[in-house]
Amino acid sequence: MLHRPIERAPKRRRAGRRESRLLSNIAVCGICGLTLIGDVDSDRDTRTYACKKRPAEPGACGGINVTAARAEARVNEEVVVFLNDRRRVEALLEQHRLSGPERDALDARYAELQDNKIVLEDAAFNPPAGVSRLPRERYWELRTQIDQEQDQLQRMRAVSREVQPLKAVMKRTWTEESWLAQPLEWRRAILHLVTERIEVAPDPGHGGGKKGAMGGTFNPDRVIVKFAA
Repeated sequence: MLHRPIERAPKRRRAGRRESRLLSNIAVCGICGLTLIGDVDSDRDTRTYACKKRPAEPGACGGINVTAARAEARVNEEVVVFLNDRRRVEALLEQHRLSGPERDALDARYAELQDNKIVLEDAAFNPPAGVSRLPRERYWELRTQIDQEQDQLQRMRAVSREVQPLKAVMKRTWTEESWLAQPLEWRRAILHLVTERIEVAPDPGHGGGKKGAMGGTFNPDRVIVKFAA
């Protein structure tokens, strides 16, 4: 009796570290372009976002440091305005939306590839009488090509599913309070969807305060939010 080869179960992906800050690894440094991470100013015991060298970003320049509360307040303000602009949200949805025929075409191609897998396995492991087996190396080469195309099709469908939260945002009028009431992971997902880039520019005054003022002043224009639509 001929046996089909046992396929190895796909390796489970390790879940990444769950972020505890709104802008960690989303906002980028306005000098080197690498992502900022949550940090703490020990002198003032204040949470910040900073460009810091670390294993994931050894090329970080270290030139940006901004108070977290101020940067987040700027982003929150701009995102709430965007979410209340139904025309822009709808335009963004349209960029990601798969039409009925497009979804049907993806599904049909995926099903066709599944059929191709069966034909390929028969050719390699159970060919008709008088027909030579497909060489094992050729089988795995073709099988890998099919798997890769199916993965791509799945990702295309996943992009469409990932924008589902945007449909929900159009059902209400947003305030900063209602935005902040949402779970952090949901708000980060929305930021990934609606923004192309959140950049913190360098401070020309290096945070120096005005004469007679306590501490440095903050220029909100340092936090630049570029939306995707």
